[in-house]
Amino acid sequence: MSRELLAVRIGPYLFGAPVLAVAEILQPSQVTRVPKVPPLVAGIAVVRGLPLTVLTLRPALSLPSGRVESVLRWTGDRNTALVHVDEVIGLVAVEEPLPRDSWATLVPLAAAAWVTDAYRWQEEWVWGWPDDLPARLEAELTGADKPSGAGARGSSKGGQHAL
Repeated sequence: MSRELLAVRIGPYLFGAPVLAVAEILQPSQVTRVPKVPPLVAGIAVVRGLPLTVLTLRPALSLPSGRVESVLRWTGDRNTALVHVDEVIGLVAVEEPLPRDSWATLVPLAAAAWVTDAYRWQEEWVWGWPDDLPARLEAELTGADKPSGAGARGSSKGGQHAL
């Protein structure tokens, strides 16, 4: 059975976002930096009058700052967050995820906490993000456990947490 993911690139890495977890793809907007926050938090952006946390994964992946081409507006039960990406590839159809033991040592170490699945697509690894990516990133930032309700593929039922 195949599954559709929104394939995005951050540096040399290809990630797959669950289609239903991404509300929209936006052009980068002005981000207001917030002092004394971890590098994973790029700041706050206002989208349609709502202040949203902007997450950037480049520092966690040991990549230098780069030009942000698109922003994914992540959505959940309680709030939304924005995730910077270098490039949106588009929708890709992937087969069932590969067994974890076949890829667990290949995933970028910094991304291991927020990659739940792995797929092969056009001879590349696609690292699957969970539905609750912002909540997992928050848990990583605060040192808390993963949000409740996050299964092997993540779950939006566990809700989003404010970042």
